[in-house]
Amino acid sequence: MDFIRYRVTDEDGEFLDEFSSNAPDFAAERIDRIRKYHPKLKVTETDDNR
Repeated sequence: MDFIRYRVTDEDGEFLDEFSSNAPDFAAERIDRIRKYHPKLKVTETDDNR
């Protein structure tokens, strides 16, 4: 399975969350929940297959 690691930071670069998922819908939902409190997010996606 292909996993993607998501690193979420705010507009100032402050770390908010990091997680790995192989379900894009789950990732989008989790990121949207954070976006409610921090509207200007930066999400970095990297390959997490070991």
